[in-house]
Amino acid sequence: MAKVLSRGERQEQTRKLLLTAASVVFARRGYHEASVEEIAAEAGFSTGAVYSNFAGKQELFLALADREAAARIAELHALTESVEAGGDAAAQAGQRFRELLERDRDWPLLFYEFWSFGARNAHIQEEFAKRRKAVEDALAQTLERMAAQLGFTLRFPAPVLAKAVGAALNGLAFERAADPGAIPDEVFAEFVVAVLGCSIAVGEQA
Repeated sequence: MAKVLSRGERQEQTRKLLLTAASVVFARRGYHEASVEEIAAEAGFSTGAVYSNFAGKQELFLALADREAAARIAELHALTESVEAGGDAAAQAGQRFRELLERDRDWPLLFYEFWSFGARNAHIQEEFAKRRKAVEDALAQTLERMAAQLGFTLRFPAPVLAKAVGAALNGLAFERAADPGAIPDEVFAEFVVAVLGCSIAVGEQA
């Protein structure tokens, strides 16, 4: 027998479907061109379903940013745990990042939308900055723990490295999104490994 969902479970399911639809529409149309009506239609709901779960397009946008930030942080924690269990840090990072892009091809475009819209809207800029910092903090922690596991000292403060590494990886992701065939998998992997290697493996051994 099919499980009968509670009201709260049905609402959570609806929110998840709306967020997934929003990620598709924002990536396809951009924030300004996207409409609540199009997002609702993409999810298979009426606009009333959107407004009963979110105050409007801006709140939906920020909820999507929360979801994507949480996914990135979870990826970083999984990478850290894998390395501490004895895995190859650089190779695993490259593999995980490629897997992330393959299963979430809209992410680079979504990130660009978050960044560009935030740069022009003071309120959104402040809210998006909080989410970016949460991801950067998780990356900084990952770099510190990976360096400790490998027995190396980071060349620069972890928060600075996290911002630089994140910018480099985002740049690679943007290029792949714009032209998927421009950077072959093996070249992409080498650059990911090189970026991480420069920040972690070059330094004085502890």
